[in-house]
Amino acid sequence: MSKIYNADGWVNWDYIVNQAAAFTMVVGARGVGKTYGLMKYCIEHDRPFIYMRRLRSQLDQCCTADGNPFKKLNTDLGKDIRPKRTAGGVLFLDNDRIIAVGVSLSTVANVRGFDYSNYDCILFDEAIASDGERPISHEFEAFLNFYETVNRNRELSGDQPVQAFLLGNANRLTNPFFSGWHFMKTALRMLQGRQMVWRSGDGSRLMILLIDSEISEKKKNTALYKNASDGFISMALDNAFRTDGTQIRSMPIKEFTHLVSIGDIGIYRHKSERLYYVSMLAQNDNMYDSYGMGLKMFQQDFYNLRLYYMVNKIVYFENYECELIFRELFMLT
Repeated sequence: MSKIYNADGWVNWDYIVNQAAAFTMVVGARGVGKTYGLMKYCIEHDRPFIYMRRLRSQLDQCCTADGNPFKKLNTDLGKDIRPKRTAGGVLFLDNDRIIAVGVSLSTVANVRGFDYSNYDCILFDEAIASDGERPISHEFEAFLNFYETVNRNRELSGDQPVQAFLLGNANRLTNPFFSGWHFMKTALRMLQGRQMVWRSGDGSRLMILLIDSEISEKKKNTALYKNASDGFISMALDNAFRTDGTQIRSMPIKEFTHLVSIGDIGIYRHKSERLYYVSMLAQNDNMYDSYGMGLKMFQQDFYNLRLYYMVNKIVYFENYECELIFRELFMLT
C-alpha cells in the first residue's frame, strides 16, 4: 500500500505533513480521512490551525450544532470543541483552549487586527467549489494574499513557512487553484498513469491524488453508491475527471491565427477554412481568466465555439487535455 494511506486504509497525515511542503493539495475520494484525519493530527500534536471555507455561509453553518466540523472528533476523542463567533470569523474552543480559528476566503480580506502568528497550519476544507457554488472574485489571488498575511516574514527570520493544506473532491478541473498553479495538465497525466504524488522542483508544492483507496472500494458496497450514477461514483470514490477525447488531431499551428486564450489553452482560427484548433500554446493577447468573471465573459463572448464543437464538429484539439479543459469551460462534462 502507498505511504499516502495508513495500515487501515485512511489518509496517512503523519506521512503527508512530514513532507514539509508549503502548499499541499489533496484531492480525492470522499470519506477517506482528508478533513477528519488532518484535524485529528493537529489536535493530537497540539497544533492550533486555521480552518478555512470558501464562503461565509459555509463557515456560518459550522457554527451550528449539526454543522460543527469537530462533532465526530468530539465523540471519538472525548473532546468538547465548540464554535464561538467572533467579529471576523469563528473560534473553535475546547473549554478555553483554542483548537482552531475559522475564516472564510470570501470575507477574509475584510478581517483586520487578528494576530495569526501562533498558527503555522491552514486547513482549507472543500477548496474546490462544487457545481452551483458561486465564484469568488480573483479566488486564487485572494488565497495567496491570505497566506501572505499569515506567513509574513517567517522564512526571513529563519522559521519554516506556514503549511497550507487544500482539501477537495474531484469536482471541476478548471478550478482557480489548478489553473493558478498550472496543475490541470499534471493532474490528468497523474490520473492516466495512476500516479498519486507530484512535487514541484523546489519542493514547495505537493499534489496528492487519492486513487486506489481501500476505503473507497469498501464504500462501493454501501447503500448510497449502489444507487448512485456512474458519474457521481467516479467523482466521489475514484477521483475521476472525464478524459475521453473525440476531436483530437495534430494540425500545423502556422495555418491558424490566434483567436483567444483562457487559462492554459489557446484557441486558434484557420486562415482559410472554417476550422478551429485548441492548443496548449496560450498567448497573453486576448487572455481570459478560467474562473470567476473572466470565465463568464469568455462563455458569453465565445458561445459560438460551443456550437461549433457540439453541432458543426469543426473544433479540433492538440490532445485530450485540451479537449477536456474546453469541455469544462463550457460545462459540457
